[in-house]
Amino acid sequence: MRYEVYKDKKEFFCKYRQHFRGVLLISIFFSQLAHATQYTTSYNCKTAKTETEKAVCQDAQLAKMDRQVSHDYNQLTNRMEKEGNYHQSLNNVTTTQSKWKEETLQCKGDVFCLTDAYGKRLAELNYCYRSDKAIAVAGVADCTPLDRVDYHFIQKSEGMMYDFYVPGAFGTNVETGENLGPRYKKDKITGEKIQKAIGNSGVTVGEGVDLGQQTIAGLRRYMEIEQKKYGKPDDVNIEDMLIRFSPFIGKTRSRAISSINDYYEIQKRYPYLTQSEAEYISNAVRHGYAEEAAVLFNKHSHPNMEFWAMPASVQTVLTDMKFHSYISSVANFFYRADWIGAAKELEKLAVGQYAKYKSRFLARAQMLRDAISYHSLPSQGDPCAPAKSPLAYNENQVLQRILRYLGRA
Repeated sequence: MRYEVYKDKKEFFCKYRQHFRGVLLISIFFSQLAHATQYTTSYNCKTAKTETEKAVCQDAQLAKMDRQVSHDYNQLTNRMEKEGNYHQSLNNVTTTQSKWKEETLQCKGDVFCLTDAYGKRLAELNYCYRSDKAIAVAGVADCTPLDRVDYHFIQKSEGMMYDFYVPGAFGTNVETGENLGPRYKKDKITGEKIQKAIGNSGVTVGEGVDLGQQTIAGLRRYMEIEQKKYGKPDDVNIEDMLIRFSPFIGKTRSRAISSINDYYEIQKRYPYLTQSEAEYISNAVRHGYAEEAAVLFNKHSHPNMEFWAMPASVQTVLTDMKFHSYISSVANFFYRADWIGAAKELEKLAVGQYAKYKSRFLARAQMLRDAISYHSLPSQGDPCAPAKSPLAYNENQVLQRILRYLGRA
């Protein structure tokens, strides 16, 4: 199976689409002949908990389709990341993937329901996807209030961790979500090897959920709102998660490091979340941060602007700043609708005071510059401001009569 990108990059992977139906039918036919030992899925069936996961593991056709969805999704998103100008389409793909997973849980093991869900998702993953530039050219000024935050951009910066850790003080494997153990640096004064947190970091889990900066009440609110708006997996218990978070709430730097080391000394492993729990708390917090970024923007912007009407670039960078380094000098450029000024300020900080976060700051700046280049964002000014009518001439009556006679007024 091979995906292709058109040279003009207006559409994505279209050549494969016409062959999709035949390939899917063939794969389904052969999967029905498969032996039980071949029921391998994209996840470990030994740890399957939900009715949906168990049903997929026990059905050859569903197992085959599950592997295909995983393969197509990973190949599609990886290629979009590599091309670098598919932020909006990439955000759409990752968001719909999360919603699709929630929908499959509602099937509760019904094979027909799951077959339909997997078939539809495979079709969606083989649509034609447009680049940011093509989307901008097709329709620039869509100011309909909408969540356009590119959460995949934030995930790429944070990574997904299942084990609790403190950034800088512990080694991590973001591919598996594991805490690899203490990470030591030499103290510049004493020469001793010490564990040192990055900045004011606390115990962190999921996609950059820093428990040192959270409260139990705040996390409960995030998760309850998430459940109300988007639903909650059956294997996620909010109160149980809050109990496990409690020992690490509000602790930063050395206190956070000690709390993790103490836990490991007693339990002989690091505290952790399941994949469902890590994804749920991450989604809850990032949606909460987006809402908080919206409140700040709507309150301080001048001229008055609506956060949810802004292009994806504005929503994404401000939400990402809520995760990490909400710097007033940058935020003020956003509030004044000086988008090119915000990009320049991020670039300046990336090689100055915040050089240790250079790649993240430059990625934010580039997102703004791309939006300006593709005309979804002006260099300055409200992108959703109504077009101004031309001012009427205040001329004398004689001139007006002449212009009317000539058909020009």
